[in-house]
Amino acid sequence: MVTDIKGNYTSPAGREFTLTAGRFAGIHPASRVLDVGCGYGEGICNMADEFRCRNVAIDINPENITIARQAALDRRVGHLVDFNTQDVLAADYREEPFDLILAEGGILSFIGREKGLSTFKNWLTPRGWVEFSDLILLSEISDIPHEVMSIFEHETYRYETESSYRKLVESAGYSIQFMSLVPPSGWDNYYAHMARRLEDERGFFADQRIKLAFHREIDVFYRHEGFRYVGYLVCIARLNDELTH
Repeated sequence: MVTDIKGNYTSPAGREFTLTAGRFAGIHPASRVLDVGCGYGEGICNMADEFRCRNVAIDINPENITIARQAALDRRVGHLVDFNTQDVLAADYREEPFDLILAEGGILSFIGREKGLSTFKNWLTPRGWVEFSDLILLSEISDIPHEVMSIFEHETYRYETESSYRKLVESAGYSIQFMSLVPPSGWDNYYAHMARRLEDERGFFADQRIKLAFHREIDVFYRHEGFRYVGYLVCIARLNDELTH
């Protein structure tokens, strides 16, 4: 069960999954972790706080980086995280590979799933790890109400199913060690967090268009039982031997 109701995650997958990835990867103070599309920095701050490891976090949105950097300072882990405003696909970490890459909050759907997984291979240490969370479909498209599909922009992102995502990860050269759907409590926590943020008077969530869009998403998700048709998948995978440096 996801119980982190006070976290600042901007997806249904929360703290427990981030820390599980760190434990699978055997992260320790000498390890290096990269968070791509770090958002408000909740995931990488949790990694730094729990494992005292060395971390890099990137996001294309400078406002997110500002918020994330302050969050790290507030949690007294600012010295453990290097935050950078950067496009994931414009980055290059081949010279300083990581033991674990976090790609949470659906970032693979934004940058391209195959492209992202292929790029990460070049940024990992031998037998390195990747953890991602992303929206998937639980039903045939023809069975999903149009309102549910539209709020999650399937026409833009063309979401995978659990089965097709598994095949994609394995064909990219990774061995899946853990794969699970986020439980309903994760969705409840996420939307409760979003509802609180919609009270903001400044920043991203102060925009009336954003408020209306999220209010509609929350309404449609519960009124049309969106949890029956879409899910949030978490995967922890390890780079195969033959593809390591």
